Amino acid sequence: MKVEISESFFYEAWTVSSDFGTSTLYRIYIKVLDPGRGTSGQQDSRPQNLFAYKHLGQNAETILRMRSFHGVSEAAKWDAMEKLGVRLKTDLSPKNAPHTNTVIDFRKVDRKNAAYLIAKALFEEMISGGFGDYKNTKESKYVDQFKVDFKIPCVVSAGSLAAIASGIQVGVKRISKLNPQNWVSFEVNHCGGAVRELESGA
Repeated sequence: MKVEISESFFYEAWTVSSDFGTSTLYRIYIKVLDPGRGTSGQQDSRPQNLFAYKHLGQNAETILRMRSFHGVSEAAKWDAMEKLGVRLKTDLSPKNAPHTNTVIDFRKVDRKNAAYLIAKALFEEMISGGFGDYKNTKESKYVDQFKVDFKIPCVVSAGSLAAIASGIQVGVKRISKLNPQNWVSFEVNHCGGAVRELESGA
């Protein structure tokens, strides 16, 4: 098993190479951050994927305050608009401010192990038909609230649904076919919160 993490200020992806318990080596590429910037640096029409900024390794309560503008500085509000995709109403308050924010806490689970477990869950779901015809169709339909179990309590939610859990719900789409080299790509682009049935405590 090999995990590579590619990251920069505006981009993060994980590449996991493993046989996932089969007799064949696969490479699973997972995009977890893409602000949707074109080659000119301007915002383009692609949907923003800010999963890494919102849900990977940051303090859940801090990110929730930033996304809701609750008790944060003006600088933090600008950061929230730039890094967390916060959009404003006409009264300059956040549109659709969340009541809960969930993160994978990398102080409790190794980042590369978390990437492997997500890739394994995606691979197993793909092989079982959960992402459509992965050999012939370029992309799958969007799968909402896809569940991943990390087996240890490392998923922290702050806000109205505060919890510590061992699982997380994410939104996923297969964004490539499985090619002849057994490579396939996915995009994880939202978090549905801690998986309630996998909770280890409140």
